[in-house]
Amino acid sequence: MDEITKKEAAEASPGSARASRALSGASPESPEEVRYSKRRLPHFERPWAKYAIAFSAYQRRVLTPEERTIVLRSTCYGHEKLQYELYVACVMPDHVHLLLEPQIKDRSENGESIFWPLAEILHGIKSSTAHRIAKLRGEPGSVWDKESFDRLIRSESDLEEKFSYICRNPWDSGLVDANADYPWLWTQEMSSAGAPKTAREARALPNL
Repeated sequence: MDEITKKEAAEASPGSARASRALSGASPESPEEVRYSKRRLPHFERPWAKYAIAFSAYQRRVLTPEERTIVLRSTCYGHEKLQYELYVACVMPDHVHLLLEPQIKDRSENGESIFWPLAEILHGIKSSTAHRIAKLRGEPGSVWDKESFDRLIRSESDLEEKFSYICRNPWDSGLVDANADYPWLWTQEMSSAGAPKTAREARALPNL
C-alpha cells in the first residue's frame, strides 16, 4: 500500500473556500484543545484540523468498479451533508485516500463548537459502504480493515503536498495511463468533461 506520508507530490492548489482559515500548524495552547481517543492506534483531534486519511479493503481484496463507485458516492455524501469539508477523495482498487476537515456538529451549553469526530465520520463511511457492498456481493463478511490511518496536516505546504499526492496516486502507481482519466477521483474543482481538472494538472507536474 502506498503510504500517505510518502514525499511524492507536486505543487497544486486545493481551491478551498476556507483557504484563509488557520491551518493545523502550531501545537494547541492548552490540553483542552486536543481530544484524544484511545483505540488500537492513538488519534489526536483539534478544531478546524485537516487530515489525510487512508483505509484498506479487508485482506486487500480488490474492489470492483461498481464497489468503488459506492465508496466514492458515500465519501461525497458526508461532504454534502456538511459533516466535513472534503478536498479530495480517491478510491483505489484496494484502499481509499481522503483529505478532509471535520465541521461543526453541534454547540455545547456554553456555546463552544462540537466538531464531527473522525471516528464517527469514518464509521459512517465504512459501515454504509460495507452494507451496500456486501449486499452487492451477495455474501457476508468484512469489507474494510478495522483500523484507519490519519495524519494531521500541519501547514499550507503540507496540505498542498498531500492534496497533490492523492490526486496523482492513480497515475504514479501505474494504475492508469498518463493520458487517461480515473473515474474514482473526486475534487471540488471539476472540469466541464466531468474529470478532475486539478488531477489533470497535478499529474503533469514533476515529482518533488
